[in-house]
Amino acid sequence: TDTTAAEDRIEPVDFCLFINGFSFVQDGQEVAVVFSPFSLVRNCKFQSNMPDLGLSMFKIFKVSWFSHGICYYFGVKGRDGDDRSAEEERSKWVLDISHAMRLVTQSLFPQFAIAVDPVPGAVNTQTRLMAGFLAHHDDPNSVSILYCELHAHSAEGTRMVLYEDEKCTTPILTIHLFDKSLCCEKVGINCSCFTVEDHDFSSCTMSERKLWLRAISNVKVKLQSKAPDPTGDELAHFRTAIRDYVSSMRDQKDRREFDALLQRCPKKQFQVVGGGDVEPLPWPPPDEVILAAKVGPLVGPFSAATPFVRRLGGSEQGDGSPPATSGGNPGVSADSDLQASATL
Repeated sequence: TDTTAAEDRIEPVDFCLFINGFSFVQDGQEVAVVFSPFSLVRNCKFQSNMPDLGLSMFKIFKVSWFSHGICYYFGVKGRDGDDRSAEEERSKWVLDISHAMRLVTQSLFPQFAIAVDPVPGAVNTQTRLMAGFLAHHDDPNSVSILYCELHAHSAEGTRMVLYEDEKCTTPILTIHLFDKSLCCEKVGINCSCFTVEDHDFSSCTMSERKLWLRAISNVKVKLQSKAPDPTGDELAHFRTAIRDYVSSMRDQKDRREFDALLQRCPKKQFQVVGGGDVEPLPWPPPDEVILAAKVGPLVGPFSAATPFVRRLGGSEQGDGSPPATSGGNPGVSADSDLQASATL
C-alpha cells in the first residue's frame, strides 16, 4: 500500500503504529509523531489538480492535530486493485489509530464521575448543572486536565468555570457564555473533542462529550428565549435529567485507570484568549505540578517490537475497549512479537 505524501507526489513509506503515536520512514528519515487528546483521524477524499498521480486508486484517511494546524494524509490500495479490500484495509487502520488516540486521552484522566450536586459549603457551586474533568488545550505543547463546571442560565448569561480539582476551591479560569457563543464538536472517528468559544476541550469518553454539548446547548436555548433565572425546583429537575443520562452511559461504567501515556510538564499560567475569559486567581507556587501532558517524542518503553494495534493475522481490536496488557506496559498487546507496521 501507499501514502499520499504531498499534493504533487505520492510515495511508499514504512508506517508503524504505537500505543501513543506512530512513526514512518520517508526519504531515509524517520518521522515520529505522538498523539494528544486533540488529534483525530477520519476518512477523506484527496482532491488533486494532478490526475497523473493516479490518486483515484487509493482510499485516503487523514490524521490531524487541529490545534496545531498539522495534517498527515495516508492512502491504501486493495489487493489487485480491488475497491472493497481497500475500503476494509482503510477501515482497519482508521479504527486502530482512533483506538490508540482514545487510550492516550483516557490515560490522562483520574477516576471520576460526572457530578450535578453543588459542593457542600462552596457557595460558588450553588448554580451548578454539571461538573467533571476535561482535557484543556493550553498551548501547542501542553494540555491540562481540569475540573470544569457548567452553571445554569441567568440574566447575565452563564459561565463555565475551570478548577484544579473537584473541591472547587481554586478557580483557574472562567469562560462566560451567551446566547450566540460558539460551541461545536470536532468531526473524527471515535473523537471526543469539542470547542467552547476560543477553548478546545476533550472529554474522557464520547458520551461525556455528547452530554457537555447537549447541556451547553440547552443553556443557550434558555438564554436565547430570555428565560427567567431557574427556581430551586427547576434546578433540581435539570440535575435529575443530567444524572439520569450519566447513569445510562455505558462507556462511563467500563472506564479503567492506567498510567498516563504522555509526559508530565510543569504547571503553566493560563492567558486570557478572548473577551469572555476571566483569570480570577494567581497560580500557586511554580513547584506544584498538576496532571499535564507534553507533546514530544514517543514515550516508552515502547519499541517497534511492542506496539499496540491490531494483531496482524489475528483478531481486530476495534471495539473501543483497552487491549490485553503484557508486562508493565498498560495497553500493550499481549502478542508483543506481532508488529503493527506496514508499508503505506
